[in-house]
Amino acid sequence: GTVCGTVSADIPTIDFGPFLSDDGILAGDSPTPAQIAVAEQIDKACRNHGFIHLTNFGITDEFRKECFEASSNLFHQPEQHKLENLSRINPKTNMGYSPMRTESLNRNRPLELKEAFNVRFPPANINDYRGCPPAFSETAKRLQTVLKGAAIRYGYACALALGLPRTFFVDTLKQFDLCAIRFLHAPPCEEEFSGDNGANVNAPLRIGEHTDFGVYTFLLLGEHGAEGLQIKSVDGGDTGKESVENWKDVVVPPHGAIINTGALMARWTNDVWKATAHRVIIPSKQVASRERYSIAFFVDPDCNSMVKVHDKFCTDGNAPKYEPITSSDYLAMKLKEMMTGD
Repeated sequence: GTVCGTVSADIPTIDFGPFLSDDGILAGDSPTPAQIAVAEQIDKACRNHGFIHLTNFGITDEFRKECFEASSNLFHQPEQHKLENLSRINPKTNMGYSPMRTESLNRNRPLELKEAFNVRFPPANINDYRGCPPAFSETAKRLQTVLKGAAIRYGYACALALGLPRTFFVDTLKQFDLCAIRFLHAPPCEEEFSGDNGANVNAPLRIGEHTDFGVYTFLLLGEHGAEGLQIKSVDGGDTGKESVENWKDVVVPPHGAIINTGALMARWTNDVWKATAHRVIIPSKQVASRERYSIAFFVDPDCNSMVKVHDKFCTDGNAPKYEPITSSDYLAMKLKEMMTGD
């Protein structure tokens, strides 16, 4: 299909239900036929562009609404209050508030038209909720529990899909010490609407061109869904300097989540699974006139995990494309680039 004269990407919708019951691979037995079918769908999508629309992964519609309401209440506090009273994010902590126009995922562009609040996982991290609305921390904690379960189950599915030992990924998700949940809000921005569909690199975007840093990301969608989200196929796990051609719109049903592969998964699989560049543009005056919410859950392996190309992906004379790196070193490098421009 086409939207605003651009092409939309082919994103499969996958029902994750077979991985919610504790049988088959989750019980340490052979996978059920339904689990094998889901794993095959995931593998196909991840060899292509790594974007999936996932339903039935353990979050009720009611709770999803509660999370977006909590996010709205947080960001609709007075600007002055947010700037003075919310704990401020930095690359070392990756927790707290990131105000409008303070980050740029694509260094070639102006600062982004979004604000964010990051929450990380205890016990390794202690979140500072000062200045947040009273109910926010309780909702965030419940969301952590739900998403933690989803990330582990998805880890089993990925191992099955790639033919790796069943606990290959879940063994790196014992502490969740590098994972983060990012509440995102892009206010209306009519005055910034340029009508160029992201082609002018001197115009700010809501989120600039980037690939995600971790293994995989769950993106929960607000009521306007994936509006403005575009993807681009890249050959590898790291976008570097992104060009402006060949972007495709992500058009998916409003509920569920978008799951996408991150750069560390591309490194583990030697780019057999792709980490795809994406961005959020302002495609029309109508979209510019309304606010946009999303909640991203970045799944990173525990900090001491060594990410090195698995031998399985170095057959037939394929040399490893990436040097081994620990999860914490890779994330620290990428966060510093995003927040400080170094």
